[in-house]
Amino acid sequence: MRAILLCAGFATRLRPLTDDRPKPLLPVRGRPLVDDLVDQLVATGRVDPLVVVTNGRFAGHFEAWRDARARSSPGLTFDLVNDGALDNESRLGAVRDLALAVEACPGDGPTLVAAGDNLFRFDLPAFLDDCAVRPRNLILAYRETDPARLRRSGVAVLGPGRRVERFLEKPPDPPGDRACPPLYCFEPQALARLSEFLDSEPDADPPGAFLAWLVDREPVFAHEMRGSRFDVGSVEAYRAAEAWLDAQDADA
Repeated sequence: MRAILLCAGFATRLRPLTDDRPKPLLPVRGRPLVDDLVDQLVATGRVDPLVVVTNGRFAGHFEAWRDARARSSPGLTFDLVNDGALDNESRLGAVRDLALAVEACPGDGPTLVAAGDNLFRFDLPAFLDDCAVRPRNLILAYRETDPARLRRSGVAVLGPGRRVERFLEKPPDPPGDRACPPLYCFEPQALARLSEFLDSEPDADPPGAFLAWLVDREPVFAHEMRGSRFDVGSVEAYRAAEAWLDAQDADA
């Protein structure tokens, strides 16, 4: 399975921490934040290649990170895609970054797409098993009772067979209690529609915007996420990330 990590944002809400370092490479427990997810992907033995989309400003940082990761994970192919953006005003947006990665690193199987700034503690192998046993577009969903958190997340409305009937990205008035973190599995025919989506929605940014469009055109299903995730979306959240990991691992 190909995995694409979207790491080309400029994380303006975390300034000044991200003035000279991309958010996914900020240290947590003495290691880059994104390493926590990459470690879990590598441990499954199911992911190759790993494609990371970066921007022109921080490409050098990710090249150094890639070289270090390649030494510690010699069996995994690491591909970097540079979208060329030098500042937040010229960014392509996550959906165009995804389309760029799909074009630069073609594949004919399922693709795992994830943001590079979330921490996860859930059964990732079970999710990948679900993708493999019943190939289909598949997203994660979990019950969230806090309306404020739902307003900061993707939210799915599920129908029979856990098919996604509606998907909204950060809705001001959440239509349900199923939060969906940015970790999706797409079949090739779905990703082939990225250009069609961008023609109709040229200013789209988050990958959830593509997903919201896709559910009206392709079957998309939800896998019950049994575990937790932590969105490093602010300076306060970043400073709390290490404590969150410590608490999660202590309970494991």
